[in-house]
Amino acid sequence: GEEIGFYIQQGKEERYLEYKGSMLWNRDDTKVKIAQAMMAMSNLRNGGVIVVGMKETKRGVWVPDTMTDEQVSSFTQDDIAQWVNDYAVPAVRFTVEPFLLDTNKFVIIKVREFDTFPTICRKPKPLGGREVLKKGSIYYRSNSKNESAPISSDEDMRELIGLAVNKGVAGEIERLRALGLVTAFPVAQEDDVLK
Repeated sequence: GEEIGFYIQQGKEERYLEYKGSMLWNRDDTKVKIAQAMMAMSNLRNGGVIVVGMKETKRGVWVPDTMTDEQVSSFTQDDIAQWVNDYAVPAVRFTVEPFLLDTNKFVIIKVREFDTFPTICRKPKPLGGREVLKKGSIYYRSNSKNESAPISSDEDMRELIGLAVNKGVAGEIERLRALGLVTAFPVAQEDDVLK
C-alpha cells in the first residue's frame, strides 16, 4: 500500500512508471494504450507500474483524477489478460488491483519483467484508420523518453538484448546446477590471486 501511494504521489512519470487518465477498460483506445504500456514495461529490467486514474495538469505534472466505480471495476485481470495477451507474445505477466488513496480511486497494474524472451507484438491492431499496434514491434520505455513506443534506438536494443542474454546465461547455470554439474560459481582463491 505504501509503495503504491508513493507511485501516485510522485506525480511524475519515470521509465518504470506510467500514468493514464480515468477510463473504462472496454474502449478500444483504452485497450491499445494499456497494451502498449504493458508490453513496454515487460521488456524492462524489473518491469513497471501503470497507474490509471491520473490527469496531466501541465506538461509532465500528474495529479489524481476522479475514477468512478464503473471505471475501476471494468479493469479485471481476466479481461486485460485475454485482450493484451492476444497481441503479446510471450504472454505479459501482471497483476491488477483497485487502490484507494484518500478519496481517490485508482487501478494499479504491476507488470513483471519477461522470463526468457522479450515481449513482441504478434499481430496488428487497426483503430481509426491507422495501425496502432504493429505486428513484430517490440514496445519499450527508453532512458531518453518516458513513453511506451516501438523500440527505435540501437542503445535501447542493446540494453534489451543484454537483458535477454543475461537471463539465458542465468537459466543455463541454473539448469546445470539442477543436474548437479555445477555446484557454485567458481571463486578465485586468495592463493591463486597472489601467484
